[in-house]
Amino acid sequence: MSSTDIQRIELLIRISNQISRYFSIFIFFGGTIGNIFNIIILSDRSIRKLPSVFLFLIASIASLIAIHLGLITRMLSGWASDPTYTIGWLCKLRTFLVFVSRAVVFWLFVLTTIDRLLLSSSENRQRRLSTMKNAQRGALFVIIMSIIIYAQLFYCYEANLTNAPFQCYAKSSSCQLLTDMTFASFTTIVPLLLMLIFGLMTISNIRESHRRLCQTSIETMTHRLSPSQQRSKKMERHLLFMVFTQVLVLAILTLPQAIQRLHAAFIGPYNSQLQATKDMFVYNIVLLLTYLASAMPFYIYTLTGGNLFRKPLLNLMQQIYRLILCRRF
Repeated sequence: MSSTDIQRIELLIRISNQISRYFSIFIFFGGTIGNIFNIIILSDRSIRKLPSVFLFLIASIASLIAIHLGLITRMLSGWASDPTYTIGWLCKLRTFLVFVSRAVVFWLFVLTTIDRLLLSSSENRQRRLSTMKNAQRGALFVIIMSIIIYAQLFYCYEANLTNAPFQCYAKSSSCQLLTDMTFASFTTIVPLLLMLIFGLMTISNIRESHRRLCQTSIETMTHRLSPSQQRSKKMERHLLFMVFTQVLVLAILTLPQAIQRLHAAFIGPYNSQLQATKDMFVYNIVLLLTYLASAMPFYIYTLTGGNLFRKPLLNLMQQIYRLILCRRF
């Protein structure tokens, strides 16, 4: 290996460590605050009975788990030893919970797009399927399915590895291939494709609904919809916008890692240490982007949720302000 390659490797490792250390801190605190606010706001009694809101709530809990388990050790690794690198059961458990929680988030958003599709249908039978009970059943199924799919990590991952990108990593090339393919397909590509399909079907239903509304006079619609029904329609539009925006952000921030892992799975052994270092540099960047996706929902909902999300947020901020004043005086 030439001295130039050695310098490039050292530079890439140094840059990767600095990005991982400081960008992780930004994502960790921003994501923790945002997801805690999400959990509090989405638990508000005025909106928590909506199936989509319940799914958003569970997704926020799963995102909080993924951020904490995935980023705490990355932040601390620059200043202290990572216990998951040396303790076998901790390595397996952390990896399992991170992969499961991230998969749960994606599939819960698939369920929200299905719920939006059902509510946009012109058939009463399909709209009646959008219930809290079905949302709870769907969330439970997603959690169980994710646990089963990633149970193989308890066998595949080991600590104290030396010839691997990380000390806590897949113990063989076949295990790494299985993990990469599972993550890319089950956790990222398939859910995003389903979100896209159901989203396009929802848009089609909405356009069909608009065509039917155009055939009805404005006067008739004014008498047909009560103020409470009009508020309900407005709430549904905000929820639909929240879902579509979240899906778009997920695709932008998570597809790069899926593509990178698929590329790494098929290129085979690295030809040089420099090539391996470049691949790990890219991997660290795209991995942080996926954690950024888990940190973004609160800020997306605040911008796109209208009064559905902002009103409970404003009430929460007022309660916090009053609590601070009471403690001061």
